[in-house]
Amino acid sequence: MSGFVSVIFMATLLGAASFGTGLLPLSVAFSKTSQSSLSALGIGLLLGAALGVVIPEGIETLALSRQTEPFPTSTIALALITGFTFMLVIERQISHHSHTYTAASQQQPEPSEESTVEFDVELGDLERTEGVASGEPSRIPPRPYTEEAPDAHERAYPLTLGLVVHALADGLALGSAALSDAGQEPATSGSIEFSGLSVVVFIALVVHKAPTALALTTSLLSTSLSPSQCKKHLAIFSAATPVSTVLSYVLLSFFRADSQGRWPGVALLFSGGTFLYVATVLQPSLTHGRPATGEDGSSKGRQLLLTIAGMFAPYCVAAILGDDHGD
Repeated sequence: MSGFVSVIFMATLLGAASFGTGLLPLSVAFSKTSQSSLSALGIGLLLGAALGVVIPEGIETLALSRQTEPFPTSTIALALITGFTFMLVIERQISHHSHTYTAASQQQPEPSEESTVEFDVELGDLERTEGVASGEPSRIPPRPYTEEAPDAHERAYPLTLGLVVHALADGLALGSAALSDAGQEPATSGSIEFSGLSVVVFIALVVHKAPTALALTTSLLSTSLSPSQCKKHLAIFSAATPVSTVLSYVLLSFFRADSQGRWPGVALLFSGGTFLYVATVLQPSLTHGRPATGEDGSSKGRQLLLTIAGMFAPYCVAAILGDDHGD
């Protein structure tokens, strides 16, 4: 029961942090430079969590569940490729829907130049956020709400849907990581205990979701959606990962009883594939586009150092918490 309590605690904290961060653009000016640095750190944490913790843990879990059989090389490869492909398909489908809608809306007469908003819901652009690569110390002021555009909801739905699906995949990663921890170290009944893998994944998701939540709210405001509606969309996005975490933990617990731990290992590898896609395709802030005006070498160097630090942080956290399943 303590493992389930830990999952509930982490899922609730993750959802609250995501929702609270997403509320900031509604009332507080936010530095693009700070958001860019946070995004760079998030890239490193996702890469480090995937390559240094989640994927090795998934391989070990899967191998231990099939000790009497040959090493499951094909299963490992298939799970990683499936996770990567899943995020690829989701991004392309959402992006296609967005471009189709934008093309149709451009054929309609616009009431005024001020209300015309070019809106592209491609997840890669969202997670980088508009102008996030810029090193300029400019600030994004809270956008005063005047009147909700008639098509604001149609523009906002694909954006929210794409990130909700992404958030569901994040929940699978946290739920499977928590289940792997629970299966290795039995905890005292009624207590809340955390071990290496779940803590590493949790920290990576918290840092990764901060710029994503900020970008979501900012993009929703750009569609002329009212602040109250923005909060509803943000709440749905913030709740997706906690709900997926709990459901993944419960379902994988059930399947583990019938598969000797095979499915939790597959879920970890699938999650590792999604992490790799997010970090290398959806958030390539260090290599995306042309250098922005005012961006200097020191800004790029700072982002590079943050990414490298983020890549090694999950391994260090896992080592400190004693999550080395080797020697």
